Amino acid sequence: MTVNRVNAGEMMRAKQIDLLSYLEAKGEKFKKEGNYYRHMEHDSLIIRDNMYAWNSKGLKGQGAINFAKDFYGLSFVEAVRELSSGNYPTINREKQQEVKQTREFQYPEFLEVKDHTTIKRYLVHERKIDSRIVDWLIRKDLIAQDQKNNVVFKWRENGGKGQIVGAERQGTVKIANKRGSFKQILSNSKKHVGFTVDIGRPNKIYYFESPVDLLSYWSIKKERLTNARLVSMNGLKDKTVLHSYMEAKKQGHVIKQVILAVDNDLAGKEFVGRLKKVINPKMFDTDLPAHEKDWNDELKGSQAKKSMKGKQYHCFSRVEAYANDK
Repeated sequence: MTVNRVNAGEMMRAKQIDLLSYLEAKGEKFKKEGNYYRHMEHDSLIIRDNMYAWNSKGLKGQGAINFAKDFYGLSFVEAVRELSSGNYPTINREKQQEVKQTREFQYPEFLEVKDHTTIKRYLVHERKIDSRIVDWLIRKDLIAQDQKNNVVFKWRENGGKGQIVGAERQGTVKIANKRGSFKQILSNSKKHVGFTVDIGRPNKIYYFESPVDLLSYWSIKKERLTNARLVSMNGLKDKTVLHSYMEAKKQGHVIKQVILAVDNDLAGKEFVGRLKKVINPKMFDTDLPAHEKDWNDELKGSQAKKSMKGKQYHCFSRVEAYANDK
């Protein structure tokens, strides 16, 4: 009769098995990519620090026991027995501690280039951001151009004036057969933080879904934005709103208003509805794009209208001049 239980000793040994070593001993093949390992056959399966994610199947977990259940279809007891009875390498605790100690974000300054031509062309001519804002961001070391011509948005503490605690890269060309361009949050970037800029001494905070939307909003409303902190959430993130609000208070700012300037779509409206329930009504406000889905489209649309008016005026002036000559 098979006993459908495992003892404490078996459990302890099974929990200490190094996941990658176990899989390689089973004949699985991986290739190293940066800080993680990708399966050679199932390319959506990655391993890092005894954790795994099999994206195509929507599976995530930690440790060899859980992996054996997900990947090999073993029961809990079968997984523990296989791991505890096999001669598999255990986790190197000292190495793990070293990894944890080096996980604090370190900005890869060596990837930057001194030239800003590509990112200025992308932000000003393609995204229609005000050129004065772009020049200011470069002078303040809030954005940079990397070796692959991406825009690097630096996440600085204290409204863009403190140390760099994270960063993200935005591609300047569209990826073939894809809807958009390359985007990446750099590894070990601080959680619940994003690209942040202060205008004056903040007494209100505006929240956006992306750095480009933030800069688009600033370009549209630059004459009216005063004493404001602009924060990109990189999506719709409740915790980023809470964290940045608390950080502003710690820095001595008296925040009187929280404004959600998110996309004018279903997800944006649901986010507004959710936050409305937890933010003091006296402080809460929204500012959604009036004509387009997001703030960059709103900016480009407003500039297109101005351009059309200019052409119409120029055409009318020519006709008027011609009529007067006659």
